[in-house]
Amino acid sequence: MRVFLEYLWKEWFRQVGEALLVAFLVTTFVFTTVGVVGNSMFPTLRNGERVLVPKWEAWLVRFGLWEWRRGEVAILKPPEGTPYAVARFPVLGFSFRAFFIKRIVAVPGDEVYVDRGVVYVNGKPLDERHISDHLAVWPDSYPGACYKEGRLTRVITQQGEFSLALLPPYLKPLVSMLEPPDANTVKRSELEETCVVGRIRLAKDYYFVMGDNRGLGGSEDSRTFGPVHKSAIAGRASFVWWPVFVRDENGVRLNLRSLPVPPAYRLN
Repeated sequence: MRVFLEYLWKEWFRQVGEALLVAFLVTTFVFTTVGVVGNSMFPTLRNGERVLVPKWEAWLVRFGLWEWRRGEVAILKPPEGTPYAVARFPVLGFSFRAFFIKRIVAVPGDEVYVDRGVVYVNGKPLDERHISDHLAVWPDSYPGACYKEGRLTRVITQQGEFSLALLPPYLKPLVSMLEPPDANTVKRSELEETCVVGRIRLAKDYYFVMGDNRGLGGSEDSRTFGPVHKSAIAGRASFVWWPVFVRDENGVRLNLRSLPVPPAYRLN
């Protein structure tokens, strides 16, 4: 029996354990892969593709040695309570908070808002041709902010309208980052409730993320759940590695490609 147990340990358990340990260390500290589910990042990413995520970058951010940049494609978990953020595991049936794949549009300290489909960062409209050349951008505005007698009464998001008394917890950071209304808005709000496109000044460690699919209902992102804290960002999608080949109207082509930052987000 002793010989048999030694055989199991040396030939099976130890080797399997070593393989699992190496896999854990690689996926925790070196790289991992994430599958794209849905079309919220179309045309940049398509449903079913898999991306490479360098994990060492997340550790550098955690230790304050690196920062996420505008234009990077982030793997993140939306705030708890966000609509449609809970997924169900196939077959086994248990639910979990799914990872989202979105683009970082604005970083801590930036002023950001969306006016009729155009994203403004620090007062400049972003020329997002990598999106508009491929699909029609829905002319929505965000965030909606309503005032009465100079005081904020309601906020309007992709999800709907929320009075301050019924504000979901995940939207409270958004309210705290709203810039004060201008004098004209305050004056009009003295007569009646006045709703305008607000301005968000991102607090320390908060990021504004959006999907590239800007069509109607194309993406659930910061326009729904507000800015996200950097602790929610698990990494950056850097490279598409699967499927290796795809077939389109031009035939079969190689699908391997990097995910660089588009010129629109290089404001500095």
